[in-house]
Amino acid sequence: MPTDALDAFVAALPKIELHVHLETSLRLRRLVERTGAGPALGAPHLVADPAVFVGYDRLRRLRYAGRAGRVPDAWYTRDRIAAVTAELVREAAAQNVRYVEVRVGGRRGFALLGVRGMLEAMAEGAASVRALGVGYGAIVTVVRERGPDDAARLVADAVACRDCGVVGIDLAGDEQNFPPALFAAALRPARDAGLGLTVHAGEFAGPAGIWTALYHLGADRIGHGIRAVEDPALMDHLRHRGVTLELCPTSNVRLGLVPSLARHPLAALRRAGVPVTVNSDDPLLLQTSLARELVAVARAHALTPADLVELQVAAARAAFAPEAVRRALEAAVRAVPLPAAGGSPVP
Repeated sequence: MPTDALDAFVAALPKIELHVHLETSLRLRRLVERTGAGPALGAPHLVADPAVFVGYDRLRRLRYAGRAGRVPDAWYTRDRIAAVTAELVREAAAQNVRYVEVRVGGRRGFALLGVRGMLEAMAEGAASVRALGVGYGAIVTVVRERGPDDAARLVADAVACRDCGVVGIDLAGDEQNFPPALFAAALRPARDAGLGLTVHAGEFAGPAGIWTALYHLGADRIGHGIRAVEDPALMDHLRHRGVTLELCPTSNVRLGLVPSLARHPLAALRRAGVPVTVNSDDPLLLQTSLARELVAVARAHALTPADLVELQVAAARAAFAPEAVRRALEAAVRAVPLPAAGGSPVP
């Protein structure tokens, strides 16, 4: 498929994004500096130079410690959190994303606004652009390094905020030193309340972390999970159980976890029948988007338009949304006509 035709097909394809972080700090910087409401702090160096992603002693802390640069506490207001959430949804709508689950777990935002205040502000922002037709759900991220007691408190707050659009809990952070079993009791109320559960695993650590996330927590989805490819038995298990991997290809490359998009395990996982989705992870930090990710993996792995449709069907089925919403999303994706040579791979 020619480049222009691929771009046009991806643009027309209804899309579902399951793994995108609010990136409060970075979005706040852009909002405040753009509106002139605060001093410019300088561009975060992580955006300017992809090479700095490689070589950190503790890469797994990148998402939680200064990845976008600190901003003054005074910049964290309900109005601004609502504004950056609305901005994220507008960006999704511009890509023909029909449903997005937004992760939030920033300690500063929760500390300054309260968990409910933060989640209400996000819900207000999403509601302000509801006319764009993008479904919205919030996923509250629990960070392993903060321990099971902190996790239990955060889960209780998240369960109490289901009216703010909370649809799931995400366990993230240091895979190697904070195993999922530590958080089984803390996360159980989320499961009991009907929230979905996704676990960052198989990214910086190996397949064992995915196994334990499945057996100790009953994870519905796995964030990243690229190292499942190292264990055929695990891939069989993921296929039989229908556990979906939230792949974030550019993120994996920029963090040095895979050498290139062409060598990303997406294709091997798909061949093994593992349900996989494609996501942008941290779009501002990585200078990407869901549409760009889909175009990039299509080129790197010779995916056909039909393959791209199936990636979005997998995302629709794995969403932490009501069944009627999931079915409507899948129907919208399947309704997109394939090109006449829809089975032809992208060159």
